[in-house]
Amino acid sequence: MPVDTLLFVVDDVVFETALLIAGVFLSILAPVCLVLMQMIPEMNPAWYYTTGALTGLINWIALSLSALSDVMPPEWRAASFGMLLAGLFLGFSMAPTLALLMPHFQVSVLSLVVIVFGFLNTLLFFPETVDPEMAAIASQVRSSQMEGMTATEKILWNIKRPAWELSILNRSELFRLLALLAFFSGMVSAGDQTLLVYYVEERLAFNDHDLASMFLIMGLLGILSQAAFLKPFIECAGERMVVTWCFVLGAINNFMYGIAQDKAMIFAAMGIGSFTNMSFPTISAIKANNVDESEQGRIQGALYSVKALASGTGPMAMRFVYHLTKDGAFIGPGSMFVFSSGLMLVAAGFAYALPDEKVDSRQRYAQNDEAGESESVIFQDSTAPLLNNASLQSGSSPDSYGGTKML
Repeated sequence: MPVDTLLFVVDDVVFETALLIAGVFLSILAPVCLVLMQMIPEMNPAWYYTTGALTGLINWIALSLSALSDVMPPEWRAASFGMLLAGLFLGFSMAPTLALLMPHFQVSVLSLVVIVFGFLNTLLFFPETVDPEMAAIASQVRSSQMEGMTATEKILWNIKRPAWELSILNRSELFRLLALLAFFSGMVSAGDQTLLVYYVEERLAFNDHDLASMFLIMGLLGILSQAAFLKPFIECAGERMVVTWCFVLGAINNFMYGIAQDKAMIFAAMGIGSFTNMSFPTISAIKANNVDESEQGRIQGALYSVKALASGTGPMAMRFVYHLTKDGAFIGPGSMFVFSSGLMLVAAGFAYALPDEKVDSRQRYAQNDEAGESESVIFQDSTAPLLNNASLQSGSSPDSYGGTKML
């Protein structure tokens, strides 16, 4: 968790593309080990798990969102984040189907080729998005924090720095609420990702074809929600209500998992749950819109640290509930998903409590446009006498539309 925080702070100071390239490179290592394990049966699986864990050091998806924040206008950030996630959902929808069409080794090789192609594309073509002026400002801030410190004090500062970087989450009510809803929703999403497949295979006899169909539903509806529904939904209801309704749908979808007695209900729940994914780009846009450009990395890292903590506690909490209820207590093994449904309702409550004036881009940027128009009118009024004098001296006069015409 501290690694997430510090790396995103570095992102504010140094060039972002280098970190993104490093993150994509780390994601190559696990597929390489998976291919080698199938070619060398004696190879220790610890290599695969270790290289897979290394991807957590640099989250390239979060860096991609940070890069989009650097170049997109604030009112378009949520939609642009959604388009990025739509690409990910396309991969989610296609990947399980490949396992039905090709042998496992060929699927592993294809996956490695695809990620290597992505690495080369990033290495050769991805532009630098960090504004050098903003990077210089962030660097000056970091330097000023250690100005006048002794060597021992600098060591102590670097030890406690992750905690200081995380303190941005306590800066305002908005950030405290974002941290809470990120934690509770992160617990549920991590638990679902870890346990749902095993649950439906064990309790509802899902096979490879059923799992491929489930991921196809999730992927296609995820693309639809991110690419087609997100932007109109924000324009219609505002970010606060988008996040709130996404978490309400998440509560419904987890409750359906818990009470499902057949495959059809799981498929229906998966369809409903696909629309909860609109919350992620919306929350990412909210946090990006409420900090200075020089603090984009810091707020991203702080909230990703909270999400990392939730990713560890969510599956543990759900497994504990499963252990207590697997023999028939409450509603049986599905009780862990009902528990998750309650967590999503808690997150929905925190989302509804978000201050509208801080999160609703429709209000904020409408006010900015009005302020800009007022400043423009004031400027025109203040310069009108100067224009009149200039026009008289040059042989022209102002017309009724504020321009000039020749006398």
